[in-house]
Amino acid sequence: MEFDTISLLLKHAKGYGHAKIREAGVSDTEHKICTFLYFHSDTYQDMIANSLMLDKTTVAKAILSLEERGLIKRVQNPDNRRKNILNITDSGKEKISDVVGIYDEWFEKIASCLSDEEKELFHDCCMRMLEKAKEISGD
Repeated sequence: MEFDTISLLLKHAKGYGHAKIREAGVSDTEHKICTFLYFHSDTYQDMIANSLMLDKTTVAKAILSLEERGLIKRVQNPDNRRKNILNITDSGKEKISDVVGIYDEWFEKIASCLSDEEKELFHDCCMRMLEKAKEISGD
């Protein structure tokens, strides 16, 4: 598989999800952050930035916007006052519930042309390549 193929798949995925994410009233970055918080409670800003491979400034701006709209809440960590604990609010969960799995939904649709064995092989290959990518980048 060439990089262009992977790039085109990602563009198609973004095209599929982008409009639905906008309908939910969030940006793509805010969607990523809300989805992360949907599945990970009591987390920190730097954990989000590192896990999603996003710029810390971009994450900080998105968190501020999400907090102002009541979609996430920030509470000062009592053990380390320089860090804030972040969680998605009930309102935030409701706002993104329809789009939290949008890319999984898209992938299921495009992978429907593969057999179960091919899906498993594809998953295994992607996981091995991801590990190699982390190794190369020093993560």
